[in-house]
Formats: sequence, structure tokens, C-alpha cells
Amino acid sequence: MSEIVESNLGDLQIQVAQMLNKDQVDGDTPLIELGVDSLNIVEVILICEQLYPDVMNPENLVFDENTTLREMDQQLIENSVVL
Repeated sequence: MSEIVESNLGDLQIQVAQMLNKDQVDGDTPLIELGVDSLNIVEVILICEQLYPDVMNPENLVFDENTTLREMDQQLIENSVVL
């Protein structure tokens, strides 16, 4: 029986808000509207690597400036495996 990979959306929102020096960010707002640009997308990816360490196929992930944090969370969950 495999375990369910849990959502880290709340933690993702907190860390992205801190990175952007904001009090909070909406998980349903596209990255570009949050203020994430090409320079700090790498920071977002590093945050994701910390919060979702069990991603099995990172090449399956598709993020762009219109992706929301909720969509990122869902993709990361779908591509994670808990052994």
C-alpha cells in the first residue's frame, strides 16, 4: 500500500511570499502576476525541491509564467513517489 503524497501548497505560498518580500501570495494567481520573473524562478524551483523531495520525473513538470502555485503543487504531487 503506497502512501499519499501531501500537498505543501501552504508552505510553498509562505516561502514564495518571503522570497518576494510580501505578506502573503495567492495560490491561484499566475507566477508573473505574483512578481516572479526569470531571475527568481530558480529560487522557486529550489523551494520546490526542498518541499517536494520525492519528485520522480522532474522532466514531466511544466511551469511557465502563467502557472499558479496551486498548479505547481498539483504537478509536484502527481510526480512524487513515497517509498
